[in-house]
Amino acid sequence: MNTKHSMRQCPFSPGTIGLSADHQHYQQEEWLFETNRSHILNSKCTSSVVCNKTRSMLQSSDDTSTKQSSTMGTPRKSLDEYLNSKHRIYYERGLCQYCKYDLILSMAHLPDMTYASNHLRLVHKKSRLIIEFNALDALAPIVIKSYGLPIGLKVSASEAWLRARMNCEYTRNVCNADFDWTFSTDYSGTFRQDSLDKSSLPTEAKELRPDQPPLSELIQPTDERINMEKLKIHKQINFFDEIELFEDELADHGVAQCSVKIRVHPDCFYVLCRYFLRVDRVFVRYFDTRIYHEFGSDYLLRERSQHESNIADLNLSTDMAQALLINPQELFGHVPIKNSVVDKITLSPSIV
Repeated sequence: MNTKHSMRQCPFSPGTIGLSADHQHYQQEEWLFETNRSHILNSKCTSSVVCNKTRSMLQSSDDTSTKQSSTMGTPRKSLDEYLNSKHRIYYERGLCQYCKYDLILSMAHLPDMTYASNHLRLVHKKSRLIIEFNALDALAPIVIKSYGLPIGLKVSASEAWLRARMNCEYTRNVCNADFDWTFSTDYSGTFRQDSLDKSSLPTEAKELRPDQPPLSELIQPTDERINMEKLKIHKQINFFDEIELFEDELADHGVAQCSVKIRVHPDCFYVLCRYFLRVDRVFVRYFDTRIYHEFGSDYLLRERSQHESNIADLNLSTDMAQALLINPQELFGHVPIKNSVVDKITLSPSIV
């Protein structure tokens, strides 16, 4: 049965602070499914006196990853630097949520609509494995990897914009800024391990890295594929939700959005986390992560794929292009795949 209520704060989770009234959970077999939906992150600090004092304290330390973000670009971070910043800063009581995002990510500009408290969380009770999708971790690949656009591609109005501002110092700075304004992210979920000690603090929780044991030993490449045709068969849906993580309209030159949705059937569940980019009249991109599990089996299938194309190469008629380019789901079948990886994630009784 699908019920709504407030739950205890789970081990370290950027999507946990600020739970809203729209917080749902559903349990089936060995799985607990949780979603939270809340308001957009404020666009500036909401407690400047307290936050400035805490910022000064943090920035006086030797940890350079906590320094205030540059106004001209987004510094590259390693995964270790990002994780260290997150664990050090996110539960700092002397910072508002905007300042936490600013210090952890050090981005020159956050997406216009960042849903900082939204999340989808899957908890496997027997193994204590938690798979979560939240906005903070979804934004992390932007500063760690910085995909941007293929070399030479710009928004359709950029040439005229630059010609009109050739002698402007600000224009030269913007063009040279190390900032991925497409907010491209190949985020495929956050893995954590629930604590046996229910009184433990959130900051004491163990976040699992896919590139390190024990999680790296449980995630292995596989030739098995998610049966998409089986998922197209009409059958009962016990639980469904779709959660937005962030969205930006690219200064009216397109859209970049990231969301995650789940549906639970009597015999299985299916998750799709999708990043979609459309640069008007120029380019489209998808980063998809699909997770599929049949109840009773001891593993999940996870498929990560990248699709992208110049819009001119899609060979769409004018009428078809106008209809499809505003509908990511319908457009998806027309965009060629660039790469795809499928993993099998074993649900070990204990991942300690």
